[in-house]
Amino acid sequence: MTCMKPSRNLRTLGLLLLGLLTTFAMTGCKGKESPPAPTPAPVTEKPAVPSDEITMDTVASVLGKAEAENSGVFELNKTDQELQVTYHFYRLHQRRMEEFLGPDLAPKIQALYKKFPSIDRVFFKVNAFIRTDGIQWKPYCTFVTTRKLIQETNWTDQLANDLFKVVQDLKYIE
Repeated sequence: MTCMKPSRNLRTLGLLLLGLLTTFAMTGCKGKESPPAPTPAPVTEKPAVPSDEITMDTVASVLGKAEAENSGVFELNKTDQELQVTYHFYRLHQRRMEEFLGPDLAPKIQALYKKFPSIDRVFFKVNAFIRTDGIQWKPYCTFVTTRKLIQETNWTDQLANDLFKVVQDLKYIE
């Protein structure tokens, strides 16, 4: 007959006791039951802004109001299919227009879609300032944005630089 060392017996006994306590805790010991988790409220979309609240003034509050030396919305039309915006972009120099137009317009477009959840499609006509004897605006480009496009786009500073790579139906006007 072999004799076990006392430390080995204690270790075996300790493991056996730990196993029994764990089993007891998992099966036999039930505390006060916690109440069921509350049912989350159903997810609802933001209520759409009624079409009659999309006015020149409300859109200008987001895009800015075109004035002699300020970029902003100049004209606004609504159809059943889309919002049509004529945007005047004020820049003294015509060179590298896209480099400056993207950072000006991209955050405004994002804000427009946030403020007006009912807007889906927006047709933009951008007129650029031409320095002459008087103030003159020349058509520069047209493009379309949609809510899906805006939601799928990562709105970072990079978008502002790549706005014209992201928009739909971009056409430059000569």
